[in-house]
Amino acid sequence: MKKKIMHILNTNDYSGAENVAITIIRAMQNEMEGVYVSLSGPIKEYLDEYGITYYPVRKLSIMSVRKAIRDIDPDIIHAHDFTAGIECALTGTHIPIVNHIHNNSPWLRRYNLKSFVYAISCHKYRKVLTVSDSVMDEYVFGNRFKNKTEVIGNPIDTDKIRNLAGHPDIIYDVAFLGRFSIPKNPHMFLDIIKELKENKSDIKAVMIGDGDLRTEIEQRIRENGLTDNITLTGFQKNPYIYLNQAKLLCMPSIWEGYGLAAVEALALGKPVVCSKAGGLPTIVDDSCGKLCEKKEEYLDYILKMIGGQNDLLCASRAAIEKADRIDNLESYTR
Repeated sequence: MKKKIMHILNTNDYSGAENVAITIIRAMQNEMEGVYVSLSGPIKEYLDEYGITYYPVRKLSIMSVRKAIRDIDPDIIHAHDFTAGIECALTGTHIPIVNHIHNNSPWLRRYNLKSFVYAISCHKYRKVLTVSDSVMDEYVFGNRFKNKTEVIGNPIDTDKIRNLAGHPDIIYDVAFLGRFSIPKNPHMFLDIIKELKENKSDIKAVMIGDGDLRTEIEQRIRENGLTDNITLTGFQKNPYIYLNQAKLLCMPSIWEGYGLAAVEALALGKPVVCSKAGGLPTIVDDSCGKLCEKKEEYLDYILKMIGGQNDLLCASRAAIEKADRIDNLESYTR
């Protein structure tokens, strides 16, 4: 009999954590049966496509999680991120819980209700998985739980990324890939493009994604006269096609967990200019990109890459080499 793993998430759409959960279920399907529990929503389309058993709930609560546990009867509960982990811990179940943290939210760094509640829940977890050392390093109570924490990064399949991307057809100078939300800092990206336009009036950028800040971003693009410079694709089931049409990726994130988009860009030979948030410093170095603290550093690097074919070619080759070293799907699954 296969072990049954209940993956539980407090979301209903498809993004980084959801992609990881689906990848884990698919990679282990010969040895373990994965059941995906989450809020009812668009994620169903992706789960149906991969033939993954879906258990939708209207709201993630102690009662709904208890019912899911009774109905599914899992051997292990794999709770993704903080809310799902806390809800599972509060059910009082004796089934082993693995809490998988995909990002290091700012509240982790302060003494507050959330950080206290999460600390209490940590006592219930058999194991805490994180995507980078920064998660527990930044958590105010992190030292207390490092004995049950393991850093596993994210599953990377470079061949899959390259196959989905197809042949590169460069249309854009620079790309943004991620949710239009505060952590990903899309407003900073607009500031960068606005200033780049002063040096290169025909600068072309693409923003791949969607989110709560979409309306604000659209308004700022119009107000700053950037409608001819920036293309908004909306959410894309296969973002790699658009990413492959850009010379490089810009990630001015305020906070990150691992920084999966950076690896995806490197796999396509796209240098990455980014902040030092989360796991990005473990992914990007001077050979394949640039870690930045100030806006001027972003501007200088982007202008250097789009203005010098040789510089871009060298960084692109280094990006591919770096991604191939990071490729870890087989070891990650083990």
